Amino acid sequence: MTENESNNIKNEEEIYLDQNWTLKRVYDYLPYTFHRIKRILEQDFGYRLENIYQGYKANRRQNYCELYNLVQIHDNQVIVERVSLDALRHFLANLDYPLEDEKSVHNQSERSKGAENFLNIVNKLNN
Repeated sequence: MTENESNNIKNEEEIYLDQNWTLKRVYDYLPYTFHRIKRILEQDFGYRLENIYQGYKANRRQNYCELYNLVQIHDNQVIVERVSLDALRHFLANLDYPLEDEKSVHNQSERSKGAENFLNIVNKLNN
């Protein structure tokens, strides 16, 4: 196996074809959490999300979707009306924002760490 082939296996996000050519995987959609979207909008754009009231028991309708207004923080001006979280997820994925940051919760309990260690041992025995 050549060095380029081993790089391709290790890093599935980029494929090196030649010294001057690299293919990079670009996502159209990433499953950002609400809180991650909120942090990105506040820190990088200076916007906040304002939930739109759609009526009592509106979430019982078929195909219900939470809608938000995108509001500038410094002057409370509405920039975009009636935007869904999925539309924001597409937008942020196309801008190549990472799915997680330093504030993202990495809830890894002792049990899952033990399971990961066990799987590593099994993989070493099989190889």
